[in-house]
Amino acid sequence: MKMEPNPHLGPNPHLGLALRARGKARRCAKIIAAACDLWREHGIDKVPLSQIAAAAEVSPQTIYNLIGGLDAIALAVMNVALDKVEAALSGTVATGVDLALEAGRVSVRMYVDDARLYRQVLVRIPRVLFEGTHLGRDAAEIAVLAMVQAQAAGQVSSAVDPDRLGRAIYSNYLGAIYDWACGDASDAAFLATSEIGVLAPVAACATDAARPALTARLFERLGERL
Repeated sequence: MKMEPNPHLGPNPHLGLALRARGKARRCAKIIAAACDLWREHGIDKVPLSQIAAAAEVSPQTIYNLIGGLDAIALAVMNVALDKVEAALSGTVATGVDLALEAGRVSVRMYVDDARLYRQVLVRIPRVLFEGTHLGRDAAEIAVLAMVQAQAAGQVSSAVDPDRLGRAIYSNYLGAIYDWACGDASDAAFLATSEIGVLAPVAACATDAARPALTARLFERLGERL
C-alpha cells in the first residue's frame, strides 16, 4: 500500500539540528584523537595546528571554528578524560568516602596508563585556566557528591558543609596531579597522595563514630614506603 505524503507535515527542523550536532561531534572527536596521537609522538609544543588539521582531514579554520586553538584542544582532551572517568564510575557501587577514593584511583590509573599524553597536557592546563579559559564543567562534582553521601551515611559531621569539603578534596587532588605531571612524584606516590588528599580532610571532619576507622586508613597510607 502506497503511503501518500501528508501535506500538513513539513520538514522536521529538529532532525536537521540533531544531524548537524552529530556531525560536529564526530569531527571534534576526530580532531581530538588526531591531536592526542601527534602529541604522544612529538609533544604538544612541536605540533602546529596545521599538522593536527591534516591528520584529522579538516582545515585549520574548521578546528578554530569547532574547538579553538591548541590550548582549547588541550582542554577538550581533558574534558574527554573527565567523561571517561564519569563513565567508569557510572557502574560503581561505591558511595561516600569510598566513592571519592575510587574516583581518584580511576583517574590516576587513566593518566598513568597514558602518561606520555597526559603529563604534558596536565602541565599545560593550569596556565590555560589562569588565563581565564574554563573547562565548562564542575570538575569537583564527584568529590562534592561523595561528601554529600558521606554526610548522609554518618561519616562526616553534620556541622560541615559537604560542598566545601568536596572542593577542598578536589583541590588536594589537583596538587597530586601537578606533582606527578611535573615529574616530582612517582606513579605510586601519585596514587598515595591522591588518597591521602581524601582521607586527611575527611578524618578531620568525621563523626565520632566514623573517625577511628578513617584515621586508621589515613595512617596506613601515611606510613607506606613508596
